[in-house]
This record gives sequence, structure tokens and C-alpha cells, in this order.
Amino acid sequence: MGMSGWAKTTAGALTTLLVAAGLGTPSAAAAGTRDLQVMSWNICGSQRSTWHCGGTGTPQDKIDVVRQHVQNDDVQVALLQEVCEDDLTALMSQLGPDWNKSFAPYQWSQGAAGKWNSRCGEDNGRADRIGTAIVVKGQMAGAREYPTTQPYVGQQRPFQCATAVTLSVRVCNVHASPLGSNPDHPTWDYRDDQFAQIKAVVDEYPRTVFGGDFNALSPDAANTKDAWVWPAGLYSTGRALGATGYQECDQEQTDSPRTGRATHHSGAKIDYVFTSEIRRGCTVTDSAFSDHHVVIQSVTVSPTAALPTAPRP
Repeated sequence: MGMSGWAKTTAGALTTLLVAAGLGTPSAAAAGTRDLQVMSWNICGSQRSTWHCGGTGTPQDKIDVVRQHVQNDDVQVALLQEVCEDDLTALMSQLGPDWNKSFAPYQWSQGAAGKWNSRCGEDNGRADRIGTAIVVKGQMAGAREYPTTQPYVGQQRPFQCATAVTLSVRVCNVHASPLGSNPDHPTWDYRDDQFAQIKAVVDEYPRTVFGGDFNALSPDAANTKDAWVWPAGLYSTGRALGATGYQECDQEQTDSPRTGRATHHSGAKIDYVFTSEIRRGCTVTDSAFSDHHVVIQSVTVSPTAALPTAPRP
């Protein structure tokens, strides 16, 4: 059925308005690419002395850092580690109703004696949980934790993902176990298994951004002993013909060493943001309110098809 004269006039006026606003025609806008800024930050939010976060500022100081990057750098996804649940609630109230979150607690395991959620404060202090969070502007779907190999005794750290629906991209938050996580077996290393399991999960999605505190030096860092924990096909070997893997935030577009600027006050790079999409830029910002720096990866997402909220069978 053809358009009436009124409908044609209205459609033409809408197209004119969209073009004038720099959005193109309705069909072009729907099919076009979009920019996404993903922030990863270990905020060192624990109030427990054994986590060594004393002197890194108040919860509001840390909330203000996230809000600053949302406002000034157009961050639409924040991957946070070591965040207390009550502080996350305060952050969400200050970001506003357009934002959604997924929280996954750390757990302390005593082996056969069981395990329990890690608390933000001392045994006689704050009782809210501490964990990792995915914070997304807009609708979130399919948030879930994925199992990874963890110390049978000691601190267990979650791996979680969620879909940012507006951009049809799967985002995942990593906090890997550092060497020595199992007090009964301090030489046991879990990172190789964890990285392989993380890769298996993110490989299931056509568009993904995943990052966090990997507690490992990059494969080509000077004097590294951690290169062996990185599985083939995770950390991109470059953009040359036949290159494999996901490009890291601070990695050059062409063949280059798989390393980057320091992300920890020790001078080491242990925080990463990887993507399957086209990387537009990378920002690494020091902060007085954590022992970790803020890492922001800017990517171009091409949402050409709907993204499933659960892995493909």
C-alpha cells in the first residue's frame, strides 16, 4: 500500500531532522556503528586491614572517580573489582535510574569446612559483602557467573558477564587469583586454568569486551615469569595476516609487544581490557584512591545482529 501525501511529508520531515542532527536516515542510524567506552578499575574498596586498602580514600572518593569518568569520558560500562556492596548501592543511586548493575561476591573457602561470602569490613565491622560489579548504562540482560578453577582453600574470586542490550555486546569482569592464593599450597598457580576458561566463555559471543584485574604481567613484559599462563588466542598477536586473539586496550594496532603502561602503583601492568571490536583508543589514569589505575578502552561496536544473552549451544 502506498503512502498518503501526509505520510510522505511527515516521513520526509523526520528524515530531514535526523540528517540535520547528524544521525542520518532512520535505517542508517539503526544499522550504523556506535562508540562504547568501557572502564575497568580495582577500586581497593575493602575496609579489612588484610586487604591493604587503608589510606586510599573514602567510599565517596571512589564513587566520585567512577562518576567523573562517566561524566567526562562518556563511560557506559564500568567493570569494578574489590567493591563493597553498600558502596555499589550508593554509586547506583548517584548514577541514576538509567543504570543497572550485577554484583558477584568474593568467597573465602576453608576446604571441607565450607566457604562463606567475604565481608567488606573486619569481623566486628562492616558486614556487607565485597565482590566485583558490572555497571551498565541502559538495559542489562543475562547477567551470570561462570565457574573457573579456584583455590580449594583461600580467597575465591568470581568471573561474571552480562549483556549491554543497547549495544548488543557481552561484557565480562575478571579478577584472577594471584600466585599464592592457596595458603596450603602457595606455589600452585590457577591463572592458566582461569584464563583458558575465560577465553572459552568469551569465544562464545560475536561481540565482547572483557577486562579487569588479571594479576599477571603481560606476555612480553620485561623479565616476566607469567607468559606461560596466557593461552594462545587470548592476547592478540597483532593485526597482521593470520593474527589471533583479542586486542588489548593499550596494544598498538600493528604487530607490537603484548604489553603496555603500568596499571598498578608497583609499576607493573596487571589490569587489562580486551575486545573483539575495533579499538579506537585507550586511557590509563592514575588515582590517589586505589593502588590500581583506571583503564578505559574506547571501541567501535557494529551491532549488525541481536546478541544472545546466553552462550550458544
